[in-house]
Amino acid sequence: MTQTQLQHYERARRRLADADIAFMEMVAHPTNPMTREDLHALIKLRSDHYGRFAGWLDVLPSRAS
Repeated sequence: MTQTQLQHYERARRRLADADIAFMEMVAHPTNPMTREDLHALIKLRSDHYGRFAGWLDVLPSRAS
């Protein structure tokens, strides 16, 4: 089945929104929140996926904190 441009757009928008929600859940996890080092490792591993969250490197706490 061929999809319309609007359907392609909506599918891509939903995929990005789901990734944003998953990232925020990792950042705000009550017992094991994401650290600066965790995000740095994820960016190094999959920069195409996690690189857009690089701005959080200045915000997230360090493991040493």
